[in-house]
Amino acid sequence: MMIVTVNDRLGSKATVPCLPSDTVGDLKVLVAAQIGRAPREIMLKRQGERPFKDFITLGDYSIQNGVQLDLEIGTGD
Repeated sequence: MMIVTVNDRLGSKATVPCLPSDTVGDLKVLVAAQIGRAPREIMLKRQGERPFKDFITLGDYSIQNGVQLDLEIGTGD
C-alpha cells in the first residue's frame, strides 16, 4: 500500500491510498470520490510532463509512496 497526494494547485489536496498495480484510471476513480467530480473530468500528471494514460499502472510510471501529482479538471468543452 502506498499514499499518493493529488494537488490541484488551488489550495486543496487529496491523499489517496493505492497500490503500484492500480492503473491511473483506478486512481482517478479514488480521487473523484474524494473531490466530488467525475473521473472522466480528471487529468493527472507530474509537473511539466504529459498527462498520464488511464490504462497504465502506477508502478509503470514509477509512482511511489509519498509522491505528489498535479490534478487538472476538464469539463469536456
